[in-house]
Amino acid sequence: MEPAVIEYHKTNNKIYSQLEGHCHSVYEIYYFISGDADIMVEGKMYPLSPHTLFLIAPNVLHGIRVNSRADYVRNILFISPDSLLPERRHLLTGILPRNKKKPAMELLYEHTEDYRLDDFFYNLKQLDDQPPEVKEMLSPIFAEALLSQIYLLGRSIKPATFINQMPEKVMEIISYLNAHLTEPQTLDEIASHFFISKNYLNVNFKKYLSTTVMDYIRYKRIILAKQAIAAGESAMDAALQSGFTDYSSFYRAYVKYVGISPRANMSTEWPKP
Repeated sequence: MEPAVIEYHKTNNKIYSQLEGHCHSVYEIYYFISGDADIMVEGKMYPLSPHTLFLIAPNVLHGIRVNSRADYVRNILFISPDSLLPERRHLLTGILPRNKKKPAMELLYEHTEDYRLDDFFYNLKQLDDQPPEVKEMLSPIFAEALLSQIYLLGRSIKPATFINQMPEKVMEIISYLNAHLTEPQTLDEIASHFFISKNYLNVNFKKYLSTTVMDYIRYKRIILAKQAIAAGESAMDAALQSGFTDYSSFYRAYVKYVGISPRANMSTEWPKP
């Protein structure tokens, strides 16, 4: 089984923004403890309050903005269903609700302090100091304990909702791009599909997602290719399956976004936020 990756983070007196966004090929369980920060998910902005739990699905573009010099403290668990025993994987795959059209990309719960999630994260983090065989044995058990607590939390607390300031047209464009990610797409064709100008498309996409349309498509395709490579596909097959038409353009994009060549990344790559 793949390991679950836990990270504790505290930043002192630093203001910064990562709203250009990034994706992971695994689930991210983000627990905000304190500070002054917002999180962006596919162009939607959520203000964070202490003891906020944020669940993010694989391949979803997201980023963080720290707004003041107050201490920014959070815990994150990166986890794949393969980290868990088969009979327990539903604890992870079922944490985000599904409907007939598509599963939810994100879910946020506020005021979760009564569930003492920080204790569960603390227990997971302590495994980093244990021998590898002990960590391998206990990681799935401790991760299941956290996921079980989140399951109970979700039965008692309603997810928080926010008024989305992003125009409906931009949301439609994001959904369309994700639905047709591996298909050939040009800026002209996308603009024509929505009966808008390329200028409107570029300006508004950049405004709400801090990236261009074509960079968004390339980045999402690279995430798909990383998953295929981790599953054992060759770099060439991964490139074709994820929507690239030639290996040279795939190679350049992969090095740009991942920082290493595809062949150097033939094993599962765990995220670095």
